[in-house]
Amino acid sequence: MDTEATRYLANPVVSCGDEQDGAILFNPDTDDMVVINPTGRLLWDLLQTPQSIAEMAARLSETYPDVSLEQATQDAQAFVDELLGDFLEEGQADDDE
Repeated sequence: MDTEATRYLANPVVSCGDEQDGAILFNPDTDDMVVINPTGRLLWDLLQTPQSIAEMAARLSETYPDVSLEQATQDAQAFVDELLGDFLEEGQADDDE
């Protein structure tokens, strides 16, 4: 998988309700709900615009200096893998060439 070419975006129908320790995502089309932690909430905010795994990992590494880029990449990929479909949409990066 090319972590630069594939970009992900929050599904626009999904609502996000903040909780004390993260947030709850709800998809009214599928009636599915998932609880995300504060790190997931940060990623969700990023995903309001198309993001690659590499971009998300870089932001996690900036926000959490004790987390290696490798771990941040794994975490971002796991977040996407868990939410892709009902909560996230996938697309290719725009190619200007």
